[in-house]
Amino acid sequence: MFKFASKARPLLIPARRIRNYSQQHPRPTERHEDEVVGVEPAVSRYAIGASVFLLGGLSYYIYSEFRPALSPHLPWGGSEPAEPTKAEREARETARRQRQVRAQMAPKSDLTAEEQLKWAWTHPGLYAIGSNEFGLADPQHPGIFPGLKCAVPGLEGRLIRSAAFARTHAAAIDSSGSLFQWGTGFAGDAPHAPRCTLRDASICEVAATDDFVVARDRKSRIRVLRGRSAADTEIDASGAALSFEPRLGWRESVVSMSAGRSHVAVITDHGHVYTAALDASGNARGQLGHGPDAIVPTLTLRRIESEHRFASAACGAEHTLL
Repeated sequence: MFKFASKARPLLIPARRIRNYSQQHPRPTERHEDEVVGVEPAVSRYAIGASVFLLGGLSYYIYSEFRPALSPHLPWGGSEPAEPTKAEREARETARRQRQVRAQMAPKSDLTAEEQLKWAWTHPGLYAIGSNEFGLADPQHPGIFPGLKCAVPGLEGRLIRSAAFARTHAAAIDSSGSLFQWGTGFAGDAPHAPRCTLRDASICEVAATDDFVVARDRKSRIRVLRGRSAADTEIDASGAALSFEPRLGWRESVVSMSAGRSHVAVITDHGHVYTAALDASGNARGQLGHGPDAIVPTLTLRRIESEHRFASAACGAEHTLL
C-alpha cells in the first residue's frame, strides 16, 4: 500500500495586482432614488411636481366638463346620484341632531347613588325625556326628535328648584328665583329659548295648568301667570295674586300646592286645604271640594271645612286627592 500525503497551500496574490485591478475597474458612484437620468436632481423635483399638478388640474377640468358623456364609459360609471327626498333629509337631520345632543344627555342609571349625586353637582340643569311635539324637551327644535333625554337648552348650568310641565308649555325656577317659561303654547311654533318672565328670590315652587303657571313663594303668596299665550283670561302678562278666604291664621304658611286643568289646591302647615278656580270651568265637576253646584269666585283660595288635617294634595285634570 502506498500513501500519498498532500498539504493545501494558501493562494497568495500580490498586493500590487489588487491595486492595479482597482484602478482599472473603479466602483460606480451611488445614484439617489429621486434622480432622473439626464436631469439634474435639483430640477427634477420641481419638474415632477409641476407635471403632476398640471395633469391633475387638466383631468379634473375634463371630467367636470364632460362628466355626463364620460360617465357611461368609466368603470364606476352610472347615472347622476338622485336628490335626497324630504323624508331622507329629515332622517339625516334627525340623526345629526341626536348625535349633537348626546353630549348633553344624562348618564345611564348604572351609576351608584353617590356617583349620581356627584355628577348632578358638576352638571346642573333641567333634564327632560319624552315627546318634543310642543318643544318641551328641546324648544329650539319643536315638533321633532321624540324621545329625547337631554338638558333643556337655555337652562344649562342652572340649579333648578322646581319645574312643571303642562301639555303645550312648561315652567321652571332656578336657585336665584328666576321663573323661566317655554313651549309652543307659550312662545309659538318658532324655535325659541326659555324666557325669564318673573324674578323673585323667594319663589320656591311652581305648578302648571293647561293655560296658567302658578308660583308659590316663602311668604305664602300664590301668583298666577299666563302659561299659554292664546288663553282667554283676564290675567295680564304681569300675573295676578290669589287671595285667601278666610285669611291664613297666625304663623300659618303654605307648605305645598298642586294644580289641575283649571284649578289649584294648597296645603298649609296647620293641615288646612285651600282650593281656587282659575277660570269658569274650575269647579265644573266639584273638584274644589265645595260641591259641584257651589258658586265660587275665580282666583280666590277658599278653605275646605273639614275636621281632618291633611298633609298633601294632588290634583288631576278635574279631580283632587287629599
